[in-house]
Amino acid sequence: MDQRRWEEFNTDCLTNIFGRVGMESLLFDVPFVCKSWYKASLDPCCWQRLIFPNVSFFGRFVNEYRIDAWKFSTRAFIKFVIGRSKGQATVLSLPPSASETDLKYVSDVCGDLKVLAFHGYKPHVIPKLIGKWKHLEWLMLESGDDFEEILSQISVHCKDFCGLCVSNDVFFTGEGIAIVNFLPKIKQLIFRRVEIGRDDLMALLLRWKKLLLLEGSDCVGFSPDA
Repeated sequence: MDQRRWEEFNTDCLTNIFGRVGMESLLFDVPFVCKSWYKASLDPCCWQRLIFPNVSFFGRFVNEYRIDAWKFSTRAFIKFVIGRSKGQATVLSLPPSASETDLKYVSDVCGDLKVLAFHGYKPHVIPKLIGKWKHLEWLMLESGDDFEEILSQISVHCKDFCGLCVSNDVFFTGEGIAIVNFLPKIKQLIFRRVEIGRDDLMALLLRWKKLLLLEGSDCVGFSPDA
């Protein structure tokens, strides 16, 4: 029985596959296999999940595409990649080097985001942007003084919101309750490198009726066996 060659697969099939391979493969591997793969890799459907890799990735991009290093900028690269999605991106994890300007750009052109991850300390600009992501379901962010304002904006604008991941934060007595006050229907909560007292954690659990998953890693202030 004859087997079909990969380059003979129809475009819909290829885009379905390429949409799962990740940014590195879409930039460094897929386009160079054959013309049909290159054409398929330009389809916005392949760029709906945008997970920006670590810093070493940028060096490889500069080398592979023969770009003068002094001309390269993270901002231009973010715009280039997001431009490939044509506004259809639903999952976005920005690199730590992303600036406030980059976040504002994302809010203008990626209105269909369902999952959004921030790295680094930039929360003070987020409350002003949450209203543009009305389909947001998951948010991953690090500590900041505007945490409660972020939760407040989510409760107003993001009716399908169901999951929150908080990293590198310290919850003082009573602060953790803000999560359940603003997001009583949340189903998944993840703490990473977070300090929260046992009493506050128990208060959260007692008040949450729909919580399905609570995950903590490298946290202090309570013991899972206590």
